[in-house]
Amino acid sequence: MKITKLTLSLLVGIGTGCTSVPPAPLVSMSDLPNCFDTNYDKERGLFTIRNDVGNPVNQQCLLTVSPRGDVASASRPTAGRYTVYLANGGGGGAGGSLQAFHGGEGGGGGGGGAGAIDTQSTVNLTQGVYKLTLGAGGPGGSVCVPSARLGGGPGWVGSPSNMVRVATGEVVIGTPGADVYARPKRGQNERMAGKMDAHGGSGPAQASGGHGGRPETKYSVEDEAASGASKLASGRSGGGGAPGLDSAHDVDKRSGAGGGGGATSMGQGGGGGGETPGRRIQDIPPERGSLGSGGGGGEGSSSQCEPGARGGHGYIALRPI
Repeated sequence: MKITKLTLSLLVGIGTGCTSVPPAPLVSMSDLPNCFDTNYDKERGLFTIRNDVGNPVNQQCLLTVSPRGDVASASRPTAGRYTVYLANGGGGGAGGSLQAFHGGEGGGGGGGGAGAIDTQSTVNLTQGVYKLTLGAGGPGGSVCVPSARLGGGPGWVGSPSNMVRVATGEVVIGTPGADVYARPKRGQNERMAGKMDAHGGSGPAQASGGHGGRPETKYSVEDEAASGASKLASGRSGGGGAPGLDSAHDVDKRSGAGGGGGATSMGQGGGGGGETPGRRIQDIPPERGSLGSGGGGGEGSSSQCEPGARGGHGYIALRPI
């Protein structure tokens, strides 16, 4: 697999603080919106993508910091020391694969996407304007195409996030070049993902998503599908999708639940798709992740398959010290 300059920059830059990140190219003033107007989640006290119509790769906005000593307002923080928390977008869950297509091996629910690793840094925010780039969650993997002998596709990597001081172009926290990151095309994503084994989205500084048909032993597939792998630690991988049940489980042959997405400290991973137990069978679509967590994997039963769910969008939170 070719390692591009962009991939190398993501590997080097992601998750580092202001002391070790090289300066970004100078950022020119623009018509970007005020972050508090478009991207502030008041309930959680952080900036994230609140409206993702059009499937954006990221969203960018401007944050103005007032001089030290000014009275802080709801839309303008004052200069001082802050703990900054940041996460990239979470990985998308993988699409499920028909079990019959794989001859009973490797088929089943797609793996849940990986949750982004939370980054934390103490920074001195001086008076001025800052540009926030909030990475979007990676789309879920494509649905399987049995007629073309294609299994469920891998989830996409979540987009990177960063915070840049406009006056100098300095990356305060996050990934250099996040504002110009381009999401790979479907063919590129599949080539980068490697073996088509229904694993969820992953990437630099992210854990790999679980694999379809390979449930993790640490937690039950049922728990992961129901809770979105909320028991997993920050930045952990998503759960594996459920394999098909054999004839010994003839009473309940519904199979192929997708794995749950990995969680972050701010958000719970999306639950995997599948079917409800009991007499009345009802399809449950995979759930998207929240705040940097991974999306749930799609169902892959003996009769149907579905795409994976999108990962949660990245975030940036400022906490005065």
